[in-house]
Order: sequence, then structure tokens, then C-alpha cells
Amino acid sequence: MHDEQPRRQHDSGLRRRTGLAGLGVAILFGGGSALWAFEQPDAGAPAREIVAFYADTSTGIIAGASLSFLAIVLFVVFAGGLRSILREHEGDDFFATAAFGGALLAVAAGLGAETINMAGALRADDGSLTPQLAQALFEISYVLGYNAAGVGLGIVVLAIAAVALRSKSLMPPWLAVLLLLVGLAFLTPLSIVLIGPAVVALAIASVWLIGVSTANASRRRD
Repeated sequence: MHDEQPRRQHDSGLRRRTGLAGLGVAILFGGGSALWAFEQPDAGAPAREIVAFYADTSTGIIAGASLSFLAIVLFVVFAGGLRSILREHEGDDFFATAAFGGALLAVAAGLGAETINMAGALRADDGSLTPQLAQALFEISYVLGYNAAGVGLGIVVLAIAAVALRSKSLMPPWLAVLLLLVGLAFLTPLSIVLIGPAVVALAIASVWLIGVSTANASRRRD
């Protein structure tokens, strides 16, 4: 009985820290992307359009990338907390470790995308951006930021769904099946349209984790 209370306190603290990290990711990444992403051309846009994009939004891209770098740091923290939570429900760490690995893959792709996109903005800012370089930087960052990052996020979502279907205690079965379908969609070109909703879903899930930890803390005090 005496061992149960410290364990519950640890679980609540874990969920609160994980939720706060996830909420920070959603705010920083969403806010940073909003500074420039609405002006972003489609993949395969003409070089002159891409040069104009970098020239017109260079300040927003540089500021947004700086915020996204902070979001990436918090995402690693979130991924560590998610791994611990999944391990509690799974009983071992097979899918929990897969989720953490997928998160690191998404981090690597996202870091590459932000860095390359930022390079285009910096070159535009100092007037040395050529059309050929602009198109190369844009296309590479686009594929990394959407398709490659989507593979990592897909692994995370699929691992969460697998734990949920296996344990039956993490979330309702219908939601686990929905996550399974979303995870598979992330592995396809549909990842381009799923990144934005994923940020919103992360914010909602993070607020829920914070709420659960707060409610558990209140029950302990009572």
C-alpha cells in the first residue's frame, strides 16, 4: 500500500511532463510553421516562384525554423515519455521502443527539412540564391518535411495503435483502429495532408495527459 502511492505519483508526473512537452511541440512547431508555410508553393513549382517565395518569406522562414528547432528538442522529450507510457500498458517494450525509434526518425527528417529550408532563406536574404539552388533546396526540404517525416510519424502512430489493440486499456478499440489506418496513411503520399491535423491531435492528446495527471493529483490530496 505504501509503495502504491509513490508509483501513482510517478505515473502522474510522467504524464504531466509528457503532456507539457507535447503541448510545447504543438505550439512551437505550429506557430513557427504559420510564419511561412501558408505562402509555400506546391511541389514542382517553377524555379522563379520558389525564388520569390524564399525572398518574400526569408525572415519568417528563419524565425519559424528557430522555433521548430526548439520544438524538435521537446519532441524528443515527449517521445521518451510516450515510450514509458506505452511500456506500462504493453508489459514489455517492443512497440514502445518502435514508437521511440519512429519519433527519432521523424526528428531526423524534420531537422533536415528545417535546416535545408532555412539555408534557402539565408541565401535569399544575402542575395546569393540562384534559381537552380532554390529549386533543389525547396524540393529536398519538401520531401524530407512531408514524406520522410511521415514515415517516422507513421511508425509512431502504428506502434501506439498496436499497444492499444494489445492492452485494451490505453484507448477505446475503435480509436485504436482509426489510429492504425492513420498510421498506414502516413506511409503514403497522404502524409502531406496529415502533418497539420497531426499537430492539432498532438495538442489535444497532450492537454488530455495534463488533465489526467492533474485529476490524479487532486484525488490523492482528497
